[in-house]
Amino acid sequence: MCQETASAERPRWLTPRARRGGLAILAAAAMLGTVLAARAELPEDLSPDEVEARFLFQLVRYVTWPESALSAMSPLVIGVLGDDAFAATLRRVVDGHRAQEHAVEVQTLSVDASGDVHVLFVRGRDPSSLRELARIHYGDDVLTVADRFDFPKLGGDVGIELVAGRVSFSINRRKSVRGDLVISSKLLRIASEVK
Repeated sequence: MCQETASAERPRWLTPRARRGGLAILAAAAMLGTVLAARAELPEDLSPDEVEARFLFQLVRYVTWPESALSAMSPLVIGVLGDDAFAATLRRVVDGHRAQEHAVEVQTLSVDASGDVHVLFVRGRDPSSLRELARIHYGDDVLTVADRFDFPKLGGDVGIELVAGRVSFSINRRKSVRGDLVISSKLLRIASEVK
């Protein structure tokens, strides 16, 4: 009888099921608070290059490369194809920061070379050249990103576009499904479109 009274008097929030639910709510609130705080810290007068560079840096924090492609001591290399000004902006954004315990390096790549990179970012290309770029890197563990929202439909991995000063993005999760890369479910949930 004493046990029945104790369990009957136990507050509902002490039950294991309620604690799990409460922890989930606290975790969601903390994540939302972090996102809102990060948005609040962004200056209103960022250039489009700065907005895209910050997005690209945040993006690499939600993608995991296999050990064979990115060892524990290696830097994470972002290659920018044919846009020196954007590469300079991205260098300023990543300077002194780490992504998943890796130093981040930015390389400017020539039109005909993709180098040894983990992320390949391309701007201002027509659909046929983007389709060819996606074909070239189809089996690689390189995350291909372009400034066209429809890039995943052309075979690429992530397409971005600026809408009212914010980045809207689409993701092709093919490489994640195959196991070439792991794209965080958090990133997939906030994408505007997942293919």
